[in-house]
Amino acid sequence: SIIIGFSRKVRNSVMLLIIGIMVGYLASSIISILNYHASPDKVHQFVLWGMGDFTGVSMEKLPWFVIFAACGLLGSIFLIKPLNALLLGESYAANLGVRVKRVRIAILLCTGILTAATTAFCGPISFIGLAVPHIARLLLGTSNHKQLLPITLLAGACVALLCNILTVVPGSNSILPLNAITPIIGAPVIIYVIVNRRNIQYFN
Repeated sequence: SIIIGFSRKVRNSVMLLIIGIMVGYLASSIISILNYHASPDKVHQFVLWGMGDFTGVSMEKLPWFVIFAACGLLGSIFLIKPLNALLLGESYAANLGVRVKRVRIAILLCTGILTAATTAFCGPISFIGLAVPHIARLLLGTSNHKQLLPITLLAGACVALLCNILTVVPGSNSILPLNAITPIIGAPVIIYVIVNRRNIQYFN
């Protein structure tokens, strides 16, 4: 809600991203203060939650997770056409009748719901949400969100399942933290996209 409020006044996406990072730092500061005054058991639970774990979604909690995820995904489906129009620039999209401000708020709202639901139940899982859309673009060779959305959902589920399988250490009862595995897959993808951003063309 804080970022949505700022998005009404800040039009530059980079500036909005920086504001989001600053809000994240403020939240981290508050969490650090709370951890300092918390009991050792609570701190231990928080550390385990921060490592990421899909087992947090029990059968009792699954319906709630599905409801929030479905709301975010349903909103994303309605945003496919405006997102495709925005690929050509905000001015062009506005000429096509897209209400850019409302679309930006809707995008932040949908991503916020999906991120909040996943983080609340599974912890802050890194790199999957950042790397998988780029993997989908590289596989399809297009930026058409009508094709990207279903493939991104499928690829995200596959990558998450693969990472979850890799957390199990063969021949041992120990399980690695999920966030110890996701950067191994996600970081190389992001580095590849950044290094080859001029050579990668998937605008069609």
